[in-house]
Amino acid sequence: MAGALSRPKIRVEGKNDLHSMVQLLIRHGLDYDSEPWPPEFPEFIDSESCEKLLAGMPLAVELGTDRTIGFVLDADSPLASRWEAVRGQLRKVGVDTPNAPPPGGFIGESPKYQARVGVWLMPDNQRPGTLETFLSDLVAADDPLIDHATTATTDAKQLGAKFSEPDTKKAVLHAWLAWQKRPGVPYGTAICAKYFGVDSPAAMRFVDWFKTLFAIP
Repeated sequence: MAGALSRPKIRVEGKNDLHSMVQLLIRHGLDYDSEPWPPEFPEFIDSESCEKLLAGMPLAVELGTDRTIGFVLDADSPLASRWEAVRGQLRKVGVDTPNAPPPGGFIGESPKYQARVGVWLMPDNQRPGTLETFLSDLVAADDPLIDHATTATTDAKQLGAKFSEPDTKKAVLHAWLAWQKRPGVPYGTAICAKYFGVDSPAAMRFVDWFKTLFAIP
């Protein structure tokens, strides 16, 4: 992966996010599956948590002088609180942001550091949610197993399953993945294997945001 210092960057919450996005972009025709990557393609960086990603935003923009830096993080709930946290961090480096996240993802500038800055809140900048919300929308609407996974997960909770309520969607998705041809593969592998589709409205907007932010034809 050449040009690490000059290459644009995109920071994500964790490894699942990183591999899911790379595989989604490959499915949309971006040449992330060959080495070296084209120089305009950003390096994906695992921030290891949402908290670390948020805390590191100002420094990432400073280090991105004359380059482009993107951030992808879960909206969680409420979305408005997460967006305000993002706005507060970007304000420190002179990035003006709207009162609410744009449906197509945010793209702006830091005049002080001459850096182009983008933010995407999972799943679609409009709903509270996570990577799992984004991926759930990529399951075929007529797939009977996803309904069965939802029912089974509800039943498991009533029987004493230990996952928390905020992790319910994650539990459903992992139950669904357990019943695929290769049971229990990670999200990125499942996208590569075409267990997930890649053409939900949010996925299409994410790819458009990514290509616009990093000026990829």
